[in-house]
Amino acid sequence: MGWFTSLGQSLAIPSPLLPQVEAWTTSQLESMVWNDVLGTPPTIPMTRAEAMMVPAVARSRHLTTSAIAGCPLTTWAGGVQTLPTPTWATATDGQLGAVPPARRRELYLSAGQSPWWRMLWSVDDLIFYGASVWLVTQFEDGDPAGRPLRMARLPWATWTVDEQGRITDPDGKPFPENQLRVFPGPHEGLVNFASRAIRNASILETAAADIARRPFRVELHQTTDIELTKPERAELISATRQALADNAGILFTNAAIETKDHPINSADLLIDGRNAAAVDIARVVSIPAAMIDATTAGASLTYETTEGRNAEWIDYGLSLYMDCITARLSMDDVVPQGSSVAFDTTDLTSLTVPATGQPRED
Repeated sequence: MGWFTSLGQSLAIPSPLLPQVEAWTTSQLESMVWNDVLGTPPTIPMTRAEAMMVPAVARSRHLTTSAIAGCPLTTWAGGVQTLPTPTWATATDGQLGAVPPARRRELYLSAGQSPWWRMLWSVDDLIFYGASVWLVTQFEDGDPAGRPLRMARLPWATWTVDEQGRITDPDGKPFPENQLRVFPGPHEGLVNFASRAIRNASILETAAADIARRPFRVELHQTTDIELTKPERAELISATRQALADNAGILFTNAAIETKDHPINSADLLIDGRNAAAVDIARVVSIPAAMIDATTAGASLTYETTEGRNAEWIDYGLSLYMDCITARLSMDDVVPQGSSVAFDTTDLTSLTVPATGQPRED
């Protein structure tokens, strides 16, 4: 467990391997409240919930996780695919094996896990946190190497790493080491190394929403020489704001006040700025910018086949996560020595086959 210990000790903020609930939690809501009050100083840790509020992050996550989860796992030995595929890779009975019902509730495993769901959320862990953990829920009978018959992903909120580098449950009790299959990720996780890029994108989204609500600013220009006190100016501004809200944007002024509107030139912000932020998100997630509807400077619009685009995506993006998963699953405590595990990417790189007629290109 040295990898976890050194990683945790190297961070001044809470370790990226400490649990963070995958949906809304009190701590995440508090973080967002403080962001509203204080802005977004770099000392406030990024959370997955905050990152997923950025459309480019959400789309990158959805495409990456679903693409990998849709690729079946296969096993190989001596360059030949071995059949049948191990039970743990294809079991659709929930993969919980002999886990007692009470323990299932503690670990949020009561509903069971399909292989697709388990893989999708494992990739999600790798993207945002830089690690994922599976629990062996049933071992092969009579296997001296203790290889698994069934495995389930431990939800991120249900495990942490203690000071000794042991992986523990929510009560602080260490999991038996022979039941754990840990996937160290290819990086520290977006919430740790990409917080600035995500925050920049989030700020642009907030600014764009504000401009959409208020596309211009109103100036109250005084046409008389009467000196208004600071409280009087504040009261006039407040009354104008209220009048705009109550009267569908219509104001009445006397001869002492002239209103001037100042439209905001938002093209750079709403189009170029958000596009640049989306490109940065694509870079940190390792997904082609065009796949999340972002374009780089001088990008070519040359037609590209779906299979060619996806093959490039696998080589320069998906393989980052695929390889770390299959490398761990190819170890001797999962498959026999000399065997390896690989993703079958045929569906990603093949032609689309319609319900009737011949195969066609998208």
